[in-house]
Amino acid sequence: MIKIIDFNNASISGVTYGGHSGSKKGIIYKNEKWFLKYPKSTKSVNVTGMSYTTSPISEYLGSHIYKMLGFKTHNTLLGIANDKVVVACQDFLKQNETILDYNSLKNDYNEQIEQKIEELSSSNKKNYGTDIDEIIFVMNNNSYFQKVPNLKKQFWNMFIIDAFINNNDRNDNNWGLILNHDTMDLRICPIFDNGASFYSKSSDERIETLLKDNFKTKQILYDNTISFFTQNNKIINPLKFIESMSNSDCNNALIHIFPKIDLDKIKNLFDDIPLEYNGLTILSPQQRKLYFKSLEYKYETVLKPTYNKLKSLNK
Repeated sequence: MIKIIDFNNASISGVTYGGHSGSKKGIIYKNEKWFLKYPKSTKSVNVTGMSYTTSPISEYLGSHIYKMLGFKTHNTLLGIANDKVVVACQDFLKQNETILDYNSLKNDYNEQIEQKIEELSSSNKKNYGTDIDEIIFVMNNNSYFQKVPNLKKQFWNMFIIDAFINNNDRNDNNWGLILNHDTMDLRICPIFDNGASFYSKSSDERIETLLKDNFKTKQILYDNTISFFTQNNKIINPLKFIESMSNSDCNNALIHIFPKIDLDKIKNLFDDIPLEYNGLTILSPQQRKLYFKSLEYKYETVLKPTYNKLKSLNK
């Protein structure tokens, strides 16, 4: 079993952290800067039988699955603070470093890019998320992506894994590069902000209902899967996008990632998380069942068949 850490008496670092994924508190843990991410209230989304989202456990699981697949992520620990389950995230920025997120990178002046973004913006009537064709165009023409070509690969790797873990909030502000202001060196940002993974707004009551109905299970695990990205004014279902095999970079990412997925190791990760600690639910049996079932389902019905098709085409 993993250790659940009591952060109630942690020293406050005085560092503040932005974002829209709930309240955060900067702390010092083992002489290093970390921050606690608290779960968001579900009052605004009217979830029956659930007071807070399970975003801390989702952040922990999503980050550790990324790490299992060989990607650099922020380090995460599960704990409790102020009578809530929290996830502690290590601050990965060194002195004099800042994040250049995608939203910043795409604003680096380039007339072609500016025209393309204006063109896509004028045709995007729904004004939701980011058009995938914009991202593709930026990645192929932006100077930062040319300086760090592996950032493009990172995007498509994240696209595959986010679809696998149901992270539907890989937005313009939570991926990109890190700039060192002393050396002007650039490096790819570790993968962070996975708290929207694993159906973090689903109560145990809803999970039980879903798991009893095969049609509803398929709906939530496949049909209703969404991403932050759009195409032709429609929100992209990333699983269907992967199945379409319409983008060669996405195809290459799947070919790279699929052989690394070990469901037995992932199941051990789930099993090592205690169900409760000091009277607080860490991971309910219903959540554990749905979360792992979702991975099995996507592995067997989407990733595996698409991977096999791509391999046969490449023979």
